[in-house]
Amino acid sequence: MLDAEDFWTFACTQYARAGMQGALLTLQEAEHKNVNLILLLMYLDELGITLTAEQFAELCTECEAFDRCVLHPQRKVRATLKQQHKHYQAYAELRQHMLKAELAQEKLQQSLLIDYLNQHPLQPNPSPDNLNHYLTPAQQACIPAKT
Repeated sequence: MLDAEDFWTFACTQYARAGMQGALLTLQEAEHKNVNLILLLMYLDELGITLTAEQFAELCTECEAFDRCVLHPQRKVRATLKQQHKHYQAYAELRQHMLKAELAQEKLQQSLLIDYLNQHPLQPNPSPDNLNHYLTPAQQACIPAKT
């Protein structure tokens, strides 16, 4: 059984690695990839778990729906505030609240992904490579190697 808090800790640790934030945000913005899904695939690789094509497709569907309904509108509001209301006296405080809300939504998305996986049989594999489901070799090369 996978644990959402363990995944959150793993994701935060990975995101904090040198060069990782920039690489993931570039994949998100330029390639329209979901950062939480990338981190989940890395997490599953670390745990030695391989996804089936069907499980991967379902996770993508989950991410796309959540992104469309929750994260993208949040990011659009934050961008609009930045573009049109930076002069507002309490803008910095408002921006921090927006970022905190977005982070909470990211954590919710991660929890939903773990919930999905916990409802489906997981396949152990001593050498999984789940990122191949989602990223091209060139995109994978953007992700900093562990040191």
